[in-house]
Amino acid sequence: MSARTIASVAALAVILTTACSEGSESTGLPGEPVSIVNGTPTGASYGAVGALLYDLNANGTVDALDQLCSGTLIAPTVFQTAAHCLSWLPASAQLYVSFSPSLAPVPATFISATGFAYDPLYNVSNGNPHDLAVVFLPTGSTAGITPLNLPPAGYLDQLAAQGVLQKAVFVNVGYGDMANRTGRPTRGYDGQRRQSSSLFMALTSTWLGLRMNAAVTGKGGDCYGDSGGPKFLEGDPTTILAHVVTGDAICRATTWDYRLDTQAARDFLGQFVTLP
Repeated sequence: MSARTIASVAALAVILTTACSEGSESTGLPGEPVSIVNGTPTGASYGAVGALLYDLNANGTVDALDQLCSGTLIAPTVFQTAAHCLSWLPASAQLYVSFSPSLAPVPATFISATGFAYDPLYNVSNGNPHDLAVVFLPTGSTAGITPLNLPPAGYLDQLAAQGVLQKAVFVNVGYGDMANRTGRPTRGYDGQRRQSSSLFMALTSTWLGLRMNAAVTGKGGDCYGDSGGPKFLEGDPTTILAHVVTGDAICRATTWDYRLDTQAARDFLGQFVTLP
């Protein structure tokens, strides 16, 4: 078992588990944390989406296999991700962030974080897990990268009321595993930042649910290592509406993403950035 897999298991240990069979499109509530499925490399696009890393084997160096999760730069010194990526680490853990389009082969650029914080209300509830965290970066370390925007309060509710969401397409971006579409479930990893798109499925007071059954929709989704990675409404790559938290165990059916426009999310993130 690789060090990267061990990290995934550690993160998964604090989350409830559900699984959907191949071909299902369950709209049940979320359960298991979740690479970009059926996607393509972003290249220089989505330059504010980064990878979160930790020296898993304690060998004094960091590389692609040390990738834990994905996330987004929301201020020059603030990188936003999911709490379950960090809650199992010691408070003194040295984290790293990279915005390189590919973490391997080297050279990729790794920024040494100065600290991190996650929502003190974080829990394993399917209702509202408060699954939010921020990683702090040194001043000047993200020069040339434009931070992305957080949504106004209740933005997804407004879109739902306008009838926009039912036919909406969302863009997924992250550094996680690639999952196969049929046959025995397998996953691959090459350290590249990828993008894919998913169709809208459901909206709750906490969650944005998306369909990622590529065999049915012809589109894609996300998987392990994409946790904390952003969700964009197609056509607007500047505003993060939600981030990856959970989905089905084999990355073939659904993705459930934690909304960033709720009061709970704003209460936490507003401590670190100016909100719209």
